[in-house]
Amino acid sequence: MVYLHGILGILVLASITASGPTAVPRQVSSYVGYLISTFTDASPEVQFHLSDGNSASSFKFLNGGNPVLTSTVGTKGVRDVFLVTNTVRSEFYLIATDLDINASEFSWDEATRRGSRGIVVWKSTNLVDWSQSSLAIVETETAGMTWAPSAVWDDDSSQYHVFWSSRHYDTLDTSHSGTSTLDRIRHATTTDFVSFSTPDDYIALADTPLIDQEFQYLGTPGSFARFLKNETVNQIYQETTTGGLFGSWTRSSSGYVSDRSPLEGPAAFADNVTPGLYHLLMDDYTQYVPFQTSDIISGVWQASSLTGFPTGLKHGSVTPLTQKEYDAVGAAYAT
Repeated sequence: MVYLHGILGILVLASITASGPTAVPRQVSSYVGYLISTFTDASPEVQFHLSDGNSASSFKFLNGGNPVLTSTVGTKGVRDVFLVTNTVRSEFYLIATDLDINASEFSWDEATRRGSRGIVVWKSTNLVDWSQSSLAIVETETAGMTWAPSAVWDDDSSQYHVFWSSRHYDTLDTSHSGTSTLDRIRHATTTDFVSFSTPDDYIALADTPLIDQEFQYLGTPGSFARFLKNETVNQIYQETTTGGLFGSWTRSSSGYVSDRSPLEGPAAFADNVTPGLYHLLMDDYTQYVPFQTSDIISGVWQASSLTGFPTGLKHGSVTPLTQKEYDAVGAAYAT
């Protein structure tokens, strides 16, 4: 059984095995709002935006418009912020890419050849009191970078499945000056975001560089959608499965979720109020643009209204909140 949270935008138990569901999903809790965990290019630190009640389009910038967390490790800058918790919501982890594009002498080539092999981690038991930042090394020495981490809690094994994007170099190319593999999605497990299993490939295509993978649970055990950015065309496509996270996936026949390019950093979440309605935020390299669908299996998404939706938000995650969590976050980081 698996517990999924964070960018998935829903509380469920579901199987991640290829054989599909093993039990009935647990009763979904009542959610009263959403929390967006994000950053901006100008401020590579963790920011919180809290919804106005259960609105999926209207948010207020918490903490007086200032970051709530700043990294003191690695590059001391973060991107691609993701919030995850376990089934009973007794612990929360914020994880992020260790990357500061505003650093002196920064270059994307250097960042992908000799970038950070770790992810920045914070831990909390209540979404308010957070640990100091730590840098967890998850990749091998052949990796050129570790980008866009996300995680999924697994009840059966009492551990988190962690995913990220990376590219790799030949073991003899210790300076990473030669040709790399194409970007691919990687995977490891952890119980505490301190120690991790040996990483392996989750998705590695021979002809397509991939980054920014995210999941969306579809309400039935074993059923998910996932979103991936094709780096060649800078667009996002959708796949679905009924066999769990490690089962077989089918790409949507509708093509890319939008003809718009560039788009990256997909953040999907289920609507708290309207059953069957899903939202998808996609980063156009300047800010998030919201989309929605009432037929997620079709892979067809329509642009949402921008009225009330905040500007400047980048690749992050959307988390549904209980009343206790909503009140606590709102009080601790009052605008």
